[in-house]
Amino acid sequence: MSRKFHNMVKLHQNQVFTLALYMLRDRAEAEDVTQETFIKLWQRLQKTDEEIKRAWLLTVARNACIDRFRKQRPISNEAPEPVDLEDPHFHLEQDQLGAWLKQAIAGLKEPYRSLIVMRDVQQHSYKEIAQMLEMSMARVKVCIYRARQQLREKLPEAELV
Repeated sequence: MSRKFHNMVKLHQNQVFTLALYMLRDRAEAEDVTQETFIKLWQRLQKTDEEIKRAWLLTVARNACIDRFRKQRPISNEAPEPVDLEDPHFHLEQDQLGAWLKQAIAGLKEPYRSLIVMRDVQQHSYKEIAQMLEMSMARVKVCIYRARQQLREKLPEAELV
């Protein structure tokens, strides 16, 4: 069973951590949420079906982030640091645009922030997102549309960066 767990962690840890980092905007908090999520996986390893493990993990991580919001812990207003995605061949303009986009996403309110991260950053299907968040497909599409509209409204700010 430990090999199965190890494989699950390797397979999904980046997605869980990225979601938590975008939601919490604090690396240490995101690491804590990631660890809590995989502790819950270990406790439920036999009970969780293979097909829904990723959806289940992301749902647990998102709920843990929301619980942290409810506890009203101070959260940094800074955009999340890149997660080993720095490539020295990227142009300065691309780096600036990426930084702006991360900050713009961090400025979105829930559920828009987590929906944009799940759909546009982690590239989950609408159906997967609807299942993970227990929302209707129509509601997911409407919320993602509204989140993208909010990002478009902020787009002129990117030209100033």
